[in-house]
Amino acid sequence: MSRRRAVRGVVAAVVLAAALLTSGCGVGPSGVEDGGEAPTGLAEGPTLYFVDADGGLQPDVRGTGRLGTVHGAVQLLMADAHPTTDGLHSEIPPTGTRTIVEDAWDYVTIYLPLRGAEISPAGVDQIICTAAAVVAASGRDVADVAISVRPTHGAVVTRPCPALG
Repeated sequence: MSRRRAVRGVVAAVVLAAALLTSGCGVGPSGVEDGGEAPTGLAEGPTLYFVDADGGLQPDVRGTGRLGTVHGAVQLLMADAHPTTDGLHSEIPPTGTRTIVEDAWDYVTIYLPLRGAEISPAGVDQIICTAAAVVAASGRDVADVAISVRPTHGAVVTRPCPALG
């Protein structure tokens, strides 16, 4: 008799499993969601940020014909102390050494070849805003991306771009 009970138990378990597998979860299919318009056209170029006479940050688009990367935009900013717009200047001291940029989608870290004492807060903001402009143009929400500037010696600065806030 115990063998019959065992067989009945196995059969019942198989029937139950088959019923569960074919029943579904009770959630019906949803319709197609619209994700909005895809970006189109050619990028004018990266937006670099420079300082105006009042100490505010102003955008300056470089006509490279492509958006590029955060690394490329920061390199361009660090190498080019001459904005194309009159009345703007850079607070970033010239350096012959390249920066390193780690872009991990939800955070961007920019390693400077400068000591913290060599760059002003406005210069740090120029770098943060330039990186934020590329992040925004790539379709990411800037509010969801932590952008940090890390000098060779000195405090790491992580803050949002004051010009976009």
